[in-house]
Amino acid sequence: MSTPTQTETTSESTFTRLSGVWNEYLPYWFMAPMVLVMVMITFFPGAYDLYLSLVAEPTLNVLDAEFVGLRNYETAFTRGGAVHSFIITITVVVSALLLESVLGFFLAALVTGVESSRAKSFYRVLFIIPMAVAPVSLATIGRIMLNTEIGVIPYLINAATPFTAPAFLSDVPLLTVILLDTWNWTPFMFIIFYAGLSSVPGTLIEASRVDGAPLWRRYVHVIIPYMKPVVFVAALIRMIDLFRTFGVVYGLTRGGPGTATQLVSINVYEQMFINNQAGVAAAIAIVYLVFVIVLCNVLIAKVGFKGVLD
Repeated sequence: MSTPTQTETTSESTFTRLSGVWNEYLPYWFMAPMVLVMVMITFFPGAYDLYLSLVAEPTLNVLDAEFVGLRNYETAFTRGGAVHSFIITITVVVSALLLESVLGFFLAALVTGVESSRAKSFYRVLFIIPMAVAPVSLATIGRIMLNTEIGVIPYLINAATPFTAPAFLSDVPLLTVILLDTWNWTPFMFIIFYAGLSSVPGTLIEASRVDGAPLWRRYVHVIIPYMKPVVFVAALIRMIDLFRTFGVVYGLTRGGPGTATQLVSINVYEQMFINNQAGVAAAIAIVYLVFVIVLCNVLIAKVGFKGVLD
């Protein structure tokens, strides 16, 4: 039978060991809740999506499901329109990203060059307003403004130019989607580029000015190289967001006319909720997810941080 002194000694020893384990792994304990949350919101939905892409019909009893291998993937790329929606999505992402980057940088350079602080504040607020519009509201506004009967934009084109305004939503739907997204998200690029331009040391600009470099040389050889990390991060974030585009396009064209503006996100939605093809929708989503992850990692490894931070 142990004495009170031996019991106290054993308890202290156990407490000391637990305390040592706690202190040794202290950073991991603090990270554990976040890791658990990431598993729940990232890996679990991904695993369930993979399960859906491999079965004929989804069921709550996974073991009773009829596994069909890669049949859903074959259907997605033969009759599911996956290839077409991938091409449409890449076209929109590349075009919109290029336009938004150029316009955003141009507007940021203009505002940076303004001397008056009051005028700078006015322009900052003015250029940011479009980003505050919700996608559904933006699509509704776009459908009204581009309407051939009552829209102000076709009216101005017909009244102020010798050209006849096209039917934006049926003649040039893809261009309309790209331009509307550009109007909505150029402010995002403007904000980041404006912050980047404001961080360029004045001594660098002043030294290039003393050397007699004209304005365009200062941008090409001093300012833009200094801003490479900012440009890359802004473009990467915006590119990922463009791959997720859904609300504006669906509200504006529903992916049409036909499949002219059927992005991957809209194709997945239609396969899942209109055609009731959960396996095909999951297969497209899995391939799309892998494609975006691989693309981002390649850009980061080959073009990104290694190059811009040297």
